[in-house]
Amino acid sequence: MKINFAKVPAHDVDTFGDENLFGPDASGDFYYNYVEFGTNAGGTEEVVIVDGCDRIMPIAVDSIPELIAALGECYKIAQDIKNAESITDYVNSDAQAHVTPTHIDYEPLSSVANWPFAN
Repeated sequence: MKINFAKVPAHDVDTFGDENLFGPDASGDFYYNYVEFGTNAGGTEEVVIVDGCDRIMPIAVDSIPELIAALGECYKIAQDIKNAESITDYVNSDAQAHVTPTHIDYEPLSSVANWPFAN
């Protein structure tokens, strides 16, 4: 069985075509990657992650929980980096903060994801 993931935005398919993409599915969507299980060379003892360049990464089924933990940590770090970039953009902007007797009112907070300084 194959499970497609990393959906390609429709405008990318329109602009660049569907070569090296997987699909379309029943909805007409294409994907950058898929996971294969059971029908790959490793059968049900491994999964294979495949990309549009036909690069294949076999992973033992027993290692999947560790892979999930590792990928989860990578995702959290990537989100922290993105949030740090948002904070840097904010402090380098013309935004203004206002001091009150109890806190600093940062505006516009909506421009910063996960602003670490509470009001």
